[in-house]
Amino acid sequence: MITVDKLTYSYTKKPFIKEMSFTVSKGEIFGFLGPSGAGKSTLQKILIGMLPTYQGTAMVNGVECRKHTNSFYEQIGVDFEFSTMYEKLTAKENLTFFASLYKKQTLSINELLSAVGLQNDADKRVSEYSKGMKSRLNFVKALLHDPDVLFLDEPTSGLDPTNSRIMKDIILAQKEKGKTILIP
Repeated sequence: MITVDKLTYSYTKKPFIKEMSFTVSKGEIFGFLGPSGAGKSTLQKILIGMLPTYQGTAMVNGVECRKHTNSFYEQIGVDFEFSTMYEKLTAKENLTFFASLYKKQTLSINELLSAVGLQNDADKRVSEYSKGMKSRLNFVKALLHDPDVLFLDEPTSGLDPTNSRIMKDIILAQKEKGKTILIP
C-alpha cells in the first residue's frame, strides 16, 4: 500500500528528510515518533501529493506520489493536525460540502458524527467548536468517503482521555476493516 525507498526531501540545500525507506502493508497501522520539526508532517505532505519535488521513491497504492491523478484522492483520507473546516458553516454543512466532492458514495454523516460524540453539535457553526471538537470533526472528514488509506496527523491532539479512547477505538476498527493507516 505505501512504499518509500531512499526518500530525500529538501526545503533548502540541506536535506530535511534523508534516504528514508519503509513499507506499510494493507491493513497495518504505521506510526512515526519524533520531536516537532523532525519531518513527520513533511512526509505526510509528500505521500498525499502536496510536495512533488522529492528524490527517491514514494508510492501509495502502487502509484508514484508525484504522479497522482484526481482519482487518488478518492482512495485516501487525510486528517491534518489543524482544522480544515469552514468556520462559518455548521459541521453538517461542512461534511455535506466535502461529501459532494467525491464521486463515490460517502458514509452517513449522522452516523459518523455520532461515532465521535458530535451528533448534538451537528448544526453548530464550526467557529463555536472547541479545539477538541474541531479535531474530531476533521477526523470524521477523513473517514467520510470510506478511503483505503488514512493519513492521520496527531488524531488525538487536544482531546480529553475519553474522546482520545473513542478515536483510538475507531482507528483500530478501521484497521480491522483492512484500511492502511499512517500516523506521522
